[in-house]
This record gives sequence, structure tokens and C-alpha cells, in this order.
Amino acid sequence: MKEEREKEKKQLQRYKRLGASEFQKIVLKVEEYKFKILKTCFPNFIHIFDKYCDWKQKIALKNAKTEEEKNKIRENTKLAKMAMRKEWNQEKNRNYHMDPKKPTELMYYLEWNKSVHKKGLIKNGVLIPICIAGIVFHVPGAIALLIFELISAGINFECINIQNYNLCRIRKIQPMLEQREQEAIQQDIEEFGKAAEVIHDSIEQSETLPTFEEILDHIDNIEQLKQMRALFKREQEDRELQKKRGEKK
Repeated sequence: MKEEREKEKKQLQRYKRLGASEFQKIVLKVEEYKFKILKTCFPNFIHIFDKYCDWKQKIALKNAKTEEEKNKIRENTKLAKMAMRKEWNQEKNRNYHMDPKKPTELMYYLEWNKSVHKKGLIKNGVLIPICIAGIVFHVPGAIALLIFELISAGINFECINIQNYNLCRIRKIQPMLEQREQEAIQQDIEEFGKAAEVIHDSIEQSETLPTFEEILDHIDNIEQLKQMRALFKREQEDRELQKKRGEKK
């Protein structure tokens, strides 16, 4: 156990020496401007993203062989749309911020983001030698492309380093986070279990994400209605709190 802790400590120190902590500050600053620019220049971004998800789903469904595969594709599309709405409302990238109610979920997004940048780094590794060869043979634009690929490789490397850094930090406290998550889930089941069932049924029975009105149509009794009101009130309060925190930065 002691050896494992020492190993984790050395890993964290290595990731920090490679710039994880400092580069993450830059990433979070870029994040602030990202959502401001998106909401100013592309106020209908969510609609565009939904269309993109529908296009990807259509292609995936054509290649699916079983009904089980098709259902999984539809489910993943809905999850992607919901995740993007959460990012849009909170103005936070899902792979850099921990959800207090689902803290271990961040590990999935960190691994996913790391795999994306690994693929990017492999592409850089293929194109950089080609660009160098292009410079040797005086190919127009080879120098500019080489500079771009070197910058891209640096960004991909640092993003992978950040994800490793954060994964290492989370693993140190994973048992505590898992316990906290289970307690939060149990509390939510007790407080909003019936409302959650209504939302789940609405999503399951709809081809696309249901509207607020469509969710309300699935309410059958007063207890579901009370819990739904309480749930939306809590979500509204959470959003206002996040907004205030953002304004104080």
C-alpha cells in the first residue's frame, strides 16, 4: 500500500513537471471564452449539435446488424444530446469538471478525452515526417503545415498529460467518491424517485429528447408532480449558484 502511494505521488509530480497544472489553467480560461463566443455567435448551437447527432445516428443505424445494436445507438445519441445540454447550461466541459452528484463519472470522460488526443498525437506523428520531407523537396506550404502539426502535437501531448494528472488525483480518493456517489443516488431516489421514473419513461418512449411539456404529459399522480416541481426547483437553484460562482471569477 505504501509503495503504491509513493508510485502515485511520483506520477503526479511527473505530470506536474510536464506542465499539467499550468496548462490546465490555460484550458479553463479558454473554456470561459469558448461558451461566451458560442452563445454570442451561435445561439442555436444546440439545434446544430442535435442535427449532427442525428446524422451520425442515421449512419450508425444503417451499419447496425441487430435490434440491440440499434437501441444502443439511439440511447447513446440521447445521452450525447443531454450531456451537451448540461455543458451548455453550466458552461463547463464535461471532461474538466466533476459533478458533485456523480463524481466518478468524470473518470469516463477523462479516459474518452485522452483517447481522442492520443489519436491526434498519432496523426501528428505520421504527418510531421511527411512535412519535413516536403520541406526537403521544397513543397509549397510544407513549413506552415509543419508548424501547425508541431503546435497540434504539443497541445495533444499536454491534454493527455492533464487527463493522466486528473485521473491519478481521482484514483487517490476513488473509494471516498464512490461512497459519496452512492449516498447521493440513494438520497435522490428517496426524494425524486417517482419524478425520475417519469423522465426515464418519457425519454425511452420518445424517438428524440422529449420536451418539458412531453415529460409533464407522463405524470399520473400528485406525488410525481410534487417531486417533479422539487426536482426542477433544485436544478434551477444549482444553475443560479453556478452562474454566481462564474461571475465572481
